[in-house]
Amino acid sequence: MRRIILYLCLFLLLAGCEINIGGEAFFYQIEEIEVELKKDNWKEVVVKAYELKELYKKNKWKIQLLGDEDEYESLYESINKLITASQEKDQISSRMELTTIYTHIEDIYSL
Repeated sequence: MRRIILYLCLFLLLAGCEINIGGEAFFYQIEEIEVELKKDNWKEVVVKAYELKELYKKNKWKIQLLGDEDEYESLYESINKLITASQEKDQISSRMELTTIYTHIEDIYSL
């Protein structure tokens, strides 16, 4: 019986390490912004970028636990740059900042 419980605990521990808990919401939001960028729907890109910023604020404490200060501060800075670039309808800068945001999220949630 102890052996079964030990294996079960080990399985849960290993299975839990494989899942990016919390990152899915960010990745989904990034995908939505990419779709709107492809359509050149700038109004919606700005709205989605602000939603990404709110998502960051809502989950900041989790991000602070998972990443170091430079990572989450750089992420916040990139989100603000994305908002500014999308307000200016700058396709190249918006795509670059979106890629930077994706990289920061990937780094933070890859444990």
